[in-house]
Amino acid sequence: MRTPLIYQMTCYDCGPTTLVNALRFLYEREELDPELLATIYARTLDDFNEAGEAGKLGTSHQAIRHVARYLNMYGSGTGFPVAAEIWSGEDALIAPGSKAFRALEEYGAGGGGRDDRGAAAASPSVAIVARIWHGENGHYTLLTGVEDGRVLAFDPYLEDAGEGLANGTVDGDRVRLVAGRPLVANRSIDPVAFHSDVKANYALKNAVNADPTDPRIGELVVIRRTDRGVSLPTA
Repeated sequence: MRTPLIYQMTCYDCGPTTLVNALRFLYEREELDPELLATIYARTLDDFNEAGEAGKLGTSHQAIRHVARYLNMYGSGTGFPVAAEIWSGEDALIAPGSKAFRALEEYGAGGGGRDDRGAAAASPSVAIVARIWHGENGHYTLLTGVEDGRVLAFDPYLEDAGEGLANGTVDGDRVRLVAGRPLVANRSIDPVAFHSDVKANYALKNAVNADPTDPRIGELVVIRRTDRGVSLPTA
């Protein structure tokens, strides 16, 4: 049975919530071992604020990378059909024809992927964890597919209804609200939104708009099922 994607419980747990959502998106409930959930929460919420309060700067990208490596080892050791890759620099470009865009288009929702609008769609095989800006804060969100040239995403941060178009991340143009698709997405995003050299909603964190040590274009964690013959784009 498929279960709906979930929202974060605090202002800080977008990292583990997005990783869990990737598993919810790709697997049936009966397929998942509780060890996966326990390990994700044990290895995230590692960053601390200036007062030394653990978790109150969310999850570092090093921790997300660590979980990606864990998923590979878990899959290799147990035979569970999961693998993860870290794409950075040019590989993280999200634009029509790019490596990441094609992976979502071919193996996510909206194309050949699982959708909750009808029973005809096949199950998805790829989900992407993106490290982005959300207002003035770093954030993680899940990219789940491509539809009508736009990227489908599930943002785990539930905005107050009163924030509206003026103050929230949904502007009705680059970022649109998706309603009634709890297994797939709550956002539809124009690909141009992911690439900006200034802090902007849904822009990938990169060496210009974040820290000079960050990748030039950004970084993505691509999680895939290994039991469906997925051949990810190589360029």
